[in-house]
Amino acid sequence: MWWILYEILFSTIFLFSLALTIVYYYGKRTYDYWKNRGIPYLKPKYPYFGNSFETSFSLKNVHIKQLEMYKYFHGKRFGGIFSFTHPVLFVRDPSLIESIMVKDFTSFYNRGTGVDPELDPLSAHLVNLEDQQWKSLRQKLTPTFSSGKLKGMHQQLVDCSDALVKYIERFADSAEPIEVREIMAKFSTDVIGSCAFGLNMNAMNDPDSEFRNIGRKVFQPSFKGKLRRAIRSNYPKLLKLLKWKALDETTENFFISTLKSTMSYRENNNVTRNDFVQLLMELKKHEDQKQSNAEEHDGIIIDDKVITANAFAFFAAGFETTASTLSYCLYELSLHQDIQEEAYKHVVSVLNKHGGEISYDAVNEMSLINQIFAETLRMHPPVPELRRIATKDYLVPESKLVLPKGFSVLIPVYSLHYDSEHFPEPEKFKPERFTKEKNAIKKGTYLPFGDGPRICIGKRFAKMEMQVALVKLLLKYKFTLNSKTISPLVYNSSSILMVPIGGIWIDLHRRCD
Repeated sequence: MWWILYEILFSTIFLFSLALTIVYYYGKRTYDYWKNRGIPYLKPKYPYFGNSFETSFSLKNVHIKQLEMYKYFHGKRFGGIFSFTHPVLFVRDPSLIESIMVKDFTSFYNRGTGVDPELDPLSAHLVNLEDQQWKSLRQKLTPTFSSGKLKGMHQQLVDCSDALVKYIERFADSAEPIEVREIMAKFSTDVIGSCAFGLNMNAMNDPDSEFRNIGRKVFQPSFKGKLRRAIRSNYPKLLKLLKWKALDETTENFFISTLKSTMSYRENNNVTRNDFVQLLMELKKHEDQKQSNAEEHDGIIIDDKVITANAFAFFAAGFETTASTLSYCLYELSLHQDIQEEAYKHVVSVLNKHGGEISYDAVNEMSLINQIFAETLRMHPPVPELRRIATKDYLVPESKLVLPKGFSVLIPVYSLHYDSEHFPEPEKFKPERFTKEKNAIKKGTYLPFGDGPRICIGKRFAKMEMQVALVKLLLKYKFTLNSKTISPLVYNSSSILMVPIGGIWIDLHRRCD
């Protein structure tokens, strides 16, 4: 009897070992992709994880790993890497980046983020949409961010900035340091509430603000969130099979019900406001008229679901970008008192020309403030890398390499911003890089908002929001770095975004002049 058990055990071990061997060699064989094409590549250490092992398990920050790969391909226009088992083209050459983002945009207009409206109703927004749906929606939404529309929202930004200044007065009076990331997150939430939804979020004064809590959930660094993004980018069918939602039901239902009640109230009471939701509602009304006239729609119809999804995108994208950039700006100005003082004098000088009013035109005239934010975004880009998906077969210029349709391309934004060939002394905060006299930034090297037709549609709104807030703060306070801040900043490796460990702590000092 014992020999039967022995044979069963031996067979089991043999089959298991054989299966492991097959799996192992299959995993290794997939990594011959670049070798077979004669393209320099970074050899993965582990089967199936590709070059993503360290970032997948939060052993290393995304931007640090990216810098290592960028240096590995020094002197090369591009190189091959692997995102798990998928080959990805890592692009270093600014001219090739310019081709991908701008000149040959029609070959790379998808991001590959994936959309499943049935599983995630809030996912069908401009950031995620692809092909004709993206093109159609982009054309329809672009007028909502025109100079005229932004100018109409300017006073709302001034009011929110006044509330920010008033809120932090208590800390100046008590000589307590402030953690600026949390405060700027509250400010950004209130701005979006006012300019996007026409709602008073009161995140600044209400610690239990529901929208602020949603912001925390959406951007809370977690291994689960990082794993979901990895699966979405590499194995979207698996994500659908697992029915793994991006947001929990409570968050999703709250957002949907809030937008539904807001739109219903306005329609039933004939209320109009100068905000993003109102502009979307007007687009929907225009779409309804087109449908009633039997006109064909051109890729996507503006309905309540589309309005809600894009309102959520406005909230999610605007919330993190603005809050982080303002925080990093105050961090840099606290470290560079000379630049801070120069900025203050510049603001006062411009306002004197405009009767002391922080008007739309006055803010646009503040060139130094614009340069300060441009340099902040260089050193602290909101998103460290960009991805594009080939929408058709693409012959890489000046090479024999053909990227097949569906192929992924990675553009290392953070590494480009810290390349001394493009930005001398990249570790130094130097706003003068962006003066008109020195405005020789090479195309394809500065990409905090992306580039080309798929550049961030809310770029101008975000810049205006940040500029108004900084102007208000500079007029009232001086800033110095508190010892609670870990400097140089160290980032949380669990987040794909750059989130400093321990926060950014600033001391406030009232201006006497």
